[in-house]
Amino acid sequence: MSNEPATPDRYAVIGFPVKHSYSPFIHGMFARQTKQNLTYRLLETPPDELTTIVGRFFFGEGGKGLN
Repeated sequence: MSNEPATPDRYAVIGFPVKHSYSPFIHGMFARQTKQNLTYRLLETPPDELTTIVGRFFFGEGGKGLN
């Protein structure tokens, strides 16, 4: 068994604008309380970049889910 931590599951809230969202804070608190290894971030995504950013998140970064 390895002593290295597993790679965290990646989640994000996506929108434009999205910087006002408390979702990363809320999901981060929940993850710590339930001992889940995850990251949850903001993805500021202008409409004309939606397809590119969603594709990069899931296929390039191994993202698990978007809200």
